[in-house]
Amino acid sequence: MQERCNMKSKYNENKEWQDYLKLYEERPELFLQSDQISIIFDENTINTFVEKTNKKIGVLYKSDFHILIVDLVSDKNKKLYTYERLLPSVNSGAVVTLPIQNKKLVLLKQYRHAIRQSQYCFPRGFGEVGLSAQQNAEKELKEELHAHITKTQYLGILSTQTAVFVCEVEDIQKEYGYEGIEDIVFLTPKELETWISNKKITDSFTLSAYSLYKFHCR
Repeated sequence: MQERCNMKSKYNENKEWQDYLKLYEERPELFLQSDQISIIFDENTINTFVEKTNKKIGVLYKSDFHILIVDLVSDKNKKLYTYERLLPSVNSGAVVTLPIQNKKLVLLKQYRHAIRQSQYCFPRGFGEVGLSAQQNAEKELKEELHAHITKTQYLGILSTQTAVFVCEVEDIQKEYGYEGIEDIVFLTPKELETWISNKKITDSFTLSAYSLYKFHCR
C-alpha cells in the first residue's frame, strides 16, 4: 500500500480527511491496494483533484450503523475518480439468522424504510461492539421474536462479512410494531421455495442465507 503522507495542506486538514486517515489506521484491511483500482494517498494528487473538481474525499458520514467514505482512486490507465463506499461501523458481528420452530422456518414481514415497502425476511442485524456474531444472532432473535434458543449452528459468511446462523427456537411471541415488524410467518422449506419461485421473497440477505442453509443442512 502507498505509504500514508503527512498531510499539511488546507484540504487535508479538514475533518473528513482526518477521520479517513484515522479509519485507515484502525481498519487497514479496508484499504488494501490492488492492481485493478489503487487508492490514492498522495498529498499533491489529492489537493489538485479537489481543487479541480470541488469534490470531497474522506469520511462524509458516520453513525452507529454505517460509515460513508469517498476514496480517490486510480484505474490501470491512471485515470483518477472518486468512489463511494458504505461500510458497517462495526467491522464484525453483523448476522442473518434462520430461526426454525417445529421444523418450520420463521420469517418476519417487516417494513423497510430504505425501500419504502415491506419484505418477508429472516431476522438480521448489524454488529455491535463487544458482541460476537453468535451473541448478536441470539440477541436479535430474543429482541424480534422473544424466542428461547435451544441450538445455534454457524453456516458461513456472506460477501458483506455478514455471518449466517441457523437457530432452533421455541416459544416465539408475536410483538408487532417493533422495528417495523408487521407479521411473523412459519414456512416449510418447500413452502419457502414456492414463495421464492413466485418472487414473494426479494430480500437478498434472506435469499443468500437460505442458499447456505440448503447446502449445509438439507
